[in-house]
Amino acid sequence: MNPRLKNTIKYLLFVGLGGLLLWLAFRSADPQKLLDDLKHAHYGWVFLSMVLGWLAVISRGYRWVILLEPLGYKVNPWNASHAVAVGYMANLAVPRAGELARCTSLNQVEKVPVNQLFGTVILERAVDLVMMIIMITLAVIFQWQNLLSLVEITSSSNGNEGASGGGSQMILYILFGALFFFVLIFILFRNRIIYHPRFAVVRNFWLGMKEGFKTIFRMKRTGMFFFHTLFIWTMYFMMVYVVFYAIPATSGLTVRECFLIQVAGSLGIVLPVPGGIGAYHFLVMSALTVLGLTKEEGLSFATIVHSSQTLMLLITGLVGLIFLYFERRKIKPNEPSGDPPKQDTAKGSAG
Repeated sequence: MNPRLKNTIKYLLFVGLGGLLLWLAFRSADPQKLLDDLKHAHYGWVFLSMVLGWLAVISRGYRWVILLEPLGYKVNPWNASHAVAVGYMANLAVPRAGELARCTSLNQVEKVPVNQLFGTVILERAVDLVMMIIMITLAVIFQWQNLLSLVEITSSSNGNEGASGGGSQMILYILFGALFFFVLIFILFRNRIIYHPRFAVVRNFWLGMKEGFKTIFRMKRTGMFFFHTLFIWTMYFMMVYVVFYAIPATSGLTVRECFLIQVAGSLGIVLPVPGGIGAYHFLVMSALTVLGLTKEEGLSFATIVHSSQTLMLLITGLVGLIFLYFERRKIKPNEPSGDPPKQDTAKGSAG
């Protein structure tokens, strides 16, 4: 099959998935109740949420600079932050396109080779995966029963949490049992699995990630790297939590309950749907229903958070495009575009 046609079909399927989830979320909601909730929301808290999200984008840029230092490049933090914003904006249209967009954007103003930039982005994704696992673990600790109910609701065709009885608990037990079984098999037959030809791709990926994590501990500013990582995920948490106060229905929710909403929302964004639309609304609405809110109240909250953060990413992405455009104009008369000659890369960035 033609690669372009294959990518187009894949994209349309992702868009269709988002549309289906959006329809499932809004199919039986009262439009007037939704409009009333949105009309009377306290948008000062929403604006604060947008600011917190923007701070996370800036922090990602600074963390990226720290990752590039061991490679011999001194990058302008604002260029890195704007490139991150451009990447996020690209992800709103095409899932997973942001990684390439942010790397090419920074390459054009800092002359760091794209392949090295992409390597650091993959390492960032690995770190984010670890943080996501920590967030899910905290949700399990604080919201175990509600997580079971969320699995039950989202796996039930009619959305009735009692429809499958103890089905959700059984699903989780099966998943944990399967994970334990595969880990045990891997331990017993480790050498055979690792050196099997079909395992080569996974082995090479793992070795690359292992070297990447070693790089983190060889950095001169390891402490700042972990500070920014913690700060980024704290901002992700807080930009959801502060919106609790935007509508009366969620104003009484606690920090512990926010872990459930954060995990549901993060899973909605991780799904390969453009901008997380539909997936975010469905999962966050379901999580809030578990916590005792009505479907309309859950959708109002999900719509406010998703729309405000999407607007923030669009604004910061456009600002980033404009800023980087003028940065490129500054260096264009003196330097050719594209990757620098091989012999110059070790000397660092031109920016």
